[in-house]
Order: sequence, then C-alpha cells, then structure tokens
Amino acid sequence: KGWVTGNRGSELRRMENETATYIFMALDGKGEERLIIFCHDAGSKMSPTGRMAAERLVNEMVQEKLRDDGGGRKDSRSRSPPRRGRSDSRRRSPPRRNDSRGRR
Repeated sequence: KGWVTGNRGSELRRMENETATYIFMALDGKGEERLIIFCHDAGSKMSPTGRMAAERLVNEMVQEKLRDDGGGRKDSRSRSPPRRGRSDSRRRSPPRRNDSRGRR
C-alpha cells in the first residue's frame, strides 16, 4: 500500500495529475482498504487520461514493485525498511524524580 500511495500521497497525486482523475484509499464494508479512482471520463485502453489510464498506472506500479521484490514477500512488515532508534544527540533525558516531599 505505502509504495502505491507514496510519501504523503505523492504517487497518487502524480497519477491524478497524469490521468486527470481523483484517487484515494478508502475502507470497504469489511474494513479492507481499497483504491478508489474517480473521473467523468472512463478512458480507453490507449487513452492517456481517464479511469482506465489511472488503473493501468497503478497496475504497472504494482507489477514493477513485485518484480523488484522478487515476486513479493509474505510478511507485510518486511516491506518497510527497519526503523532506526534516536541518535545520541536526540535521546530523551531521563525522567525527573520527585524529591522527598513529592515535588519535582
């Protein structure tokens, strides 16, 4: 999902601009995410704009990602790079302790 939407939706916005559509993610009745593509123009197999063009771009992106990943991975957590901890300069200071009278 993340690689289809892009950073803060950047890939969806790019595909919208390229195909003159409006695209977003929404939950269906079962709570599963679906990609929704809106446009007054259905488009055609060869048209550069319209819903069919947007669907084609999404499918191409998915196929490219699956090829790059060697057919996809079963563990969805493995899609994202591992998160790094805070650097030494950004570590939180230890919690403040109360003195003997309950004050900080």
